[in-house]
Amino acid sequence: MTLEHAIQDALSRSELPLKAAEIAKIVKPAVGRTATPKTVAAALEALSSSGVLSCIIAGTRSKPQPLFTPHSLETSAAAFLKHFIHAASKEQQAMKLKAKLPAGLQPFFEAALDHLVATGAAFVLPGGKRLVFAHKPQPSQLLDATLKRSLQKVLQTVNSVRTPPATLDDLIAWLDAAPPPPPVETVCIPEESELRAWYDLDRLRSSTVMIPIPQTFARYQAWATEHGSVADSQVLRSLIETLYNNGHLLLEPCERPQDLPDHERALLVPMSLGPPGYSWCWIS
Repeated sequence: MTLEHAIQDALSRSELPLKAAEIAKIVKPAVGRTATPKTVAAALEALSSSGVLSCIIAGTRSKPQPLFTPHSLETSAAAFLKHFIHAASKEQQAMKLKAKLPAGLQPFFEAALDHLVATGAAFVLPGGKRLVFAHKPQPSQLLDATLKRSLQKVLQTVNSVRTPPATLDDLIAWLDAAPPPPPVETVCIPEESELRAWYDLDRLRSSTVMIPIPQTFARYQAWATEHGSVADSQVLRSLIETLYNNGHLLLEPCERPQDLPDHERALLVPMSLGPPGYSWCWIS
């Protein structure tokens, strides 16, 4: 392996940009004595000049520190930010995080932070200071000493008429408790007998024996609501299709299904030949 290939391999496996001395230490076992500070520096300069590597100047004006990476500047900014955020013991202000970046990466701060938030590697609390957390905090983590004292005063007031009295720990536990999951809606499954009853009701008000399936679905929805459940268009469609295939009912085709709204088109039943069925009736 050449020195150049060893450098590129080492940097491709590093999330953060590296200094020349760090690179030399990594590649030395692979290339041996050729990885001297001078040869590594020359190889890094050549790779940077050809555009293979990006050179980021960190440090200070008096003591600049070149860092090298094959990644884009925006990716490097995100890597630095992730390191700063997760290495800290508490949340940090966005403006202070930006100041920690090398000057060449600071224009990419907002895009890098947005990327970390989108991938779940950071959480930003909106506000004037825009606090940045490594993870979404518990609500109680946002209570500083001043807020806790204010809540304690509120509890002292309400506890005079509350039985049993609430404690600050009770309030914090309530704040951090996850809301109960929404109730799972069950789908009502009609039988052939329900379908016959709905058909009879609609047939009394119809001038034809053929009843549109969407009209039957409206009956199904009302019936499901009465039972505290929901209707499923595919359940009705499957029931009608089974009865049709078994020779219990007739279907009248829809000549232009493309003209129907989506919710009606979902109810159309495939027929043996031609367009799908839109209306239906029992075979006497």
